[in-house]
Amino acid sequence: MLKAADSKQPLQAEEFLDDDPYKAPSDVVRRFIIACSATAICLAGVGLWLVPAEDSAGQLIKLFASAIMLATGLFLFNGLNEKSEAAAIEVDPKKRQLRVYEYDARGRSKLKTCYSIDDLHDVSVADRRLSASNSDGVLILEMPIESDAAEKALRSAISRAS
Repeated sequence: MLKAADSKQPLQAEEFLDDDPYKAPSDVVRRFIIACSATAICLAGVGLWLVPAEDSAGQLIKLFASAIMLATGLFLFNGLNEKSEAAAIEVDPKKRQLRVYEYDARGRSKLKTCYSIDDLHDVSVADRRLSASNSDGVLILEMPIESDAAEKALRSAISRAS
């Protein structure tokens, strides 16, 4: 999330980072669809054995198909536990802070770190990457920027905070 100096309304970073109009509005919806699909695939793999096979070749095909269905369903279930890679940042020029938020697997944001802009020695936006280092020159933050509009908004917010 980006916060402008002259506006009390925060600018949503997702507006800049998401150029895909077909993306689901919520991570909860995506997780629900994946969970339903995984359940259906696993049940189909087990339900395949309700249909009788006439010969051993048919049973071998059913075994192979059900193993693939079960493995695919379990693979989809496993993906539900991974945390989201996307992180959001907020530049607050009034409090002179740069905050980094992460999202858990359920889509809830939580404050990961908060840096005082005065303590940061170098904050740069270049080649669609945001990087910040402390006074010792140690890189403490590096994040990819998804679009040119997000890069422009970050440059503007950081220049207002400086």
